[in-house]
Parts: sequence; C-alpha cells; structure tokens
Amino acid sequence: MNEERFYLYPLKRVAAVLDDEERYATACHHLEQAGIDLSSVNVLQGPEGQRLLDSMGTPRRLLGRFMRWLQHGGYESETLAAHSAALSQDKWLIFVPVRGKNEARRTVDILRSHGGSEIYHFRRWAVQFFPSNYRLKP
Repeated sequence: MNEERFYLYPLKRVAAVLDDEERYATACHHLEQAGIDLSSVNVLQGPEGQRLLDSMGTPRRLLGRFMRWLQHGGYESETLAAHSAALSQDKWLIFVPVRGKNEARRTVDILRSHGGSEIYHFRRWAVQFFPSNYRLKP
C-alpha cells in the first residue's frame, strides 16, 4: 500500500475506489479466490496516496511533469481527477492487473459487489469507464 513510485498509466489494470478498509479487505479476499495474484495489486489510500498519485506531476522530474501534462490533455485527466478526489476523502484506490476481457469482467463485478466506484479498465489506447448502472454482458 502507498508504494513510493510514480503512478503513470495503469495499463491492463482495473482501477476502483473503495470507501474503507473493510470493503478493501473483503474485495481483496474475493479477488484472491478468483485467482488474482495480490502481490501485483497496487493500492493507494488517503492523503498519502493522493500525494503518491500526484495528479499534477509537480514534485517529479521533468519527464513526470511532461507525462502528467500529456495526460491532462487526454482522456486520462478525468480518471486522475476522480481518483485524486477520492483519495482526498480518505478512500482507497486499488489497481488490479487483468488479462483479457473475462478477467476484467470478473474483477469489475467483484469490486462493484464490494461498493467499488469510479471503476475504470485501462487498456492500450483506451480507458473504459463502468458507471454504477452499467451491466457487463456475459
């Protein structure tokens, strides 16, 4: 949790906001039961997580600031803003690696069943948002 590194673009990951530690722990338990390797899951939490997410790239080197500038001009700006706002409210942000549509679908379903919100699947060249009323097709 709150690993000190630059969080660039979570390619091939599903990201979701969870309200509290209990929901996070239960979601992780069910993700593990579904075959997800928890050692490859990244988690940010609260103000420290918001600092690490670093939506503006300001304390980073020139490359970090440049990458955030590019992202703010693209579709990633909405995800950065939503996730940063959630972290400022002391919520949990989880990034789960997924392989393929079926694993992404299972992951979204598990995270949603534990109150996950602001759920996004980061794919190559696209970010898919899953609003709370969106139902995945089997």
